[in-house]
Amino acid sequence: MAEWIEFSHDWAYYITPETFDMYKVTGKVPVGSIVLTKTQETLDNDIKITNTDYAIAKSDGVVNLADKRAASKILAKQLVEYMRSHNEYPHNTSFDKAFKNRNVDVLYKASDYDKFKIRLTPEIVGNDPEEFLMNLNIAGKKKFNPQDDWKIEPAKSSRSKCKTCGHNIEKDLLRLGEPTYFQDHLNYKWHHFDCIADDIWGISEDKLSGYGSLGDAEKAKVRKAIWD
Repeated sequence: MAEWIEFSHDWAYYITPETFDMYKVTGKVPVGSIVLTKTQETLDNDIKITNTDYAIAKSDGVVNLADKRAASKILAKQLVEYMRSHNEYPHNTSFDKAFKNRNVDVLYKASDYDKFKIRLTPEIVGNDPEEFLMNLNIAGKKKFNPQDDWKIEPAKSSRSKCKTCGHNIEKDLLRLGEPTYFQDHLNYKWHHFDCIADDIWGISEDKLSGYGSLGDAEKAKVRKAIWD
């Protein structure tokens, strides 16, 4: 069972090596996890950018890392341990590139905004990385288990834009609200239900706010897409 330590930050996430899922920090983090803390900066031209700092949770506290590359090196060792234990890729990783020196890059998508190219070397893997990866299974379909509740509802107007396809969501069409935080404030990114239903396959009903208020036809559509 993972050891947890207390850690608070207005805008932070952690990556757990047990599953390679990323969660919002809510007062504590598991030892061994990579911690991402975020701040927003306004440039001279009024453009806002988000800065990310990296750290690792140890039993005596959260220790800052030099940069993203340092975090990626730790993730590389954790990734190999996961692959050896489960004999498969984590759900959010994929083969990216092989090099003549036998190194291999694996693409790890912790979130839409946080992606890592993790380099596996013969030293880390213990043999040829490409051969090691070829013998792994691709992760099967996994039930979506979000930390925060998603929202489903008929669109109240035609003003919201789908973050998946980029088109407006017409009034009364089913839309899904993806929870997102900025400086600890909860907001929702909206998607057409049909655009993202596959990504939330298996989500439990108590994590899908608004489902109980849908009409019978809408409920049937949701059940067929994500629970049947």
